[in-house]
Amino acid sequence: MLTVGGYARISALGHMGDGRDGREGVVRQREDVYDLARIKLCSVYRIYEDNDSSAYKRRVKRESFEDMVLDLEHGVISGILAYTIDRIARQPRDLERLIDIFEQARRPMIFATTAGDYDLTTAEGRFQARIYVTIANKFSADAARRIARQKLAQATDGKPHKGQRAFGWKDSEHVNEREAELIRKALEDVLLGKRVATVHREWAELGVRGPQTPPGKTIGYSSVLYVLRNPRLCGYRAYIPQEVRERAGRVDPVEYLVERTDGTPVEGQWETILEPGEWRELVAELDSRKSSGRGRRKGSTVTKRLMTGIARCALCGTGLASGTYQRGTASYERYGYYYYCRAADGGCGKLARSGPPVDAYVEKALLDRSKEQSRNVRVGAEEDSELRKARNALQQIEADKAEARRLRADDLFSLAEFAREIRRLEEKEKQLRGMAAGLAAAPTRTGSAAARVVREWETYTVEMKRRELTRIIEAVVIKPAGKGGAQRGAFRADLLEIMWK
Repeated sequence: MLTVGGYARISALGHMGDGRDGREGVVRQREDVYDLARIKLCSVYRIYEDNDSSAYKRRVKRESFEDMVLDLEHGVISGILAYTIDRIARQPRDLERLIDIFEQARRPMIFATTAGDYDLTTAEGRFQARIYVTIANKFSADAARRIARQKLAQATDGKPHKGQRAFGWKDSEHVNEREAELIRKALEDVLLGKRVATVHREWAELGVRGPQTPPGKTIGYSSVLYVLRNPRLCGYRAYIPQEVRERAGRVDPVEYLVERTDGTPVEGQWETILEPGEWRELVAELDSRKSSGRGRRKGSTVTKRLMTGIARCALCGTGLASGTYQRGTASYERYGYYYYCRAADGGCGKLARSGPPVDAYVEKALLDRSKEQSRNVRVGAEEDSELRKARNALQQIEADKAEARRLRADDLFSLAEFAREIRRLEEKEKQLRGMAAGLAAAPTRTGSAAARVVREWETYTVEMKRRELTRIIEAVVIKPAGKGGAQRGAFRADLLEIMWK
């Protein structure tokens, strides 16, 4: 009597939509396998079950199927029984793996279904099996195309996503206020200079979990970045084809906005967390930090020290680096770190200064200046006016692009004229978006925002503080202390000169 493995699989466990859990199909398949085993006079070693698992999608790993292949290869079982062959394989490559094992086996083998047997040790049997798997693959491909077309139509109509909820919502339409508040705070912090990695660390410390976060884990960095770039935040509808997801995994949703024929984004039918302008500013800020291909990312402020690169040597003008005093020394116990002109950076190597006193002096100067600016509301009004102008200009560009598309559709624009006009508008749009992002993220230039800097300064991370410094300070020039150095005496403010922008 041969010892065989039974295989049972269903593609959509728990998504029946009629109150059932979908497991009835698997139970029936198990019963069919045992009935078939009695007919074939086989003993069933184990039923290998893959529930809620597609045999067609390439990125899906069927754990029980892999166990069955391994047991078959090692001789634990001498065959496979299933309800139909498409339960076992819908991709030819999966069938070929089984064929290789059957061809190389030197023992009696069986491959049987309730619809018929397939002798995979013969050319005729392999031919029949390949035909049925190819047909099953074609049926799955056709079904996938129909579903994709249906989902695209739903996206074009602005209908919300079905299935698993998105981070920030408790279902397909209604906002989860706790998660929404995290997103709004992240928007504010990122525009102030905080790195996404820092946002991720803070969320992880709070125990934040996303809809797809594995049990026992906290949300991952890539998930945080995906959340912040999700057009759904401001009500825009995106559609990422299933084949793209399967081929590339998680992709940038910004690249898959669904647009109307006039080029404007489709707005969805759900509660929003951000305004469209806020989301676009956030995306523009994140895009500005992307790597240029080598070295540190553009706009990155990845450093442990506040004044690295901002402080400069008065002797040669080189931006100062930072270092740590040797452990156990008095300087280490008192100061911890220092700034110095590094010869390897092209500097003179003739200047060094203890770090904390420099940081404290510059921070106090910045906060004093911010307090003064917070009293000057008129400056903030002027800045707000510039931001409004930039946003109004962006809205006008969207209208101009729509008008150009209309003229082209009415054949009033030649193709060349249309291409030139769209390119001109897109270039202008790019400049304005950068300007708007900069104005929106310039808190020290407005009265109310300057007051916020003073109020929240102690909660800022190093990169956020550096962002504020670089907005209003051109450089902090440090002069040599002269013979004997500055570290033997008290801190001398006269050796520092702050160059304000």
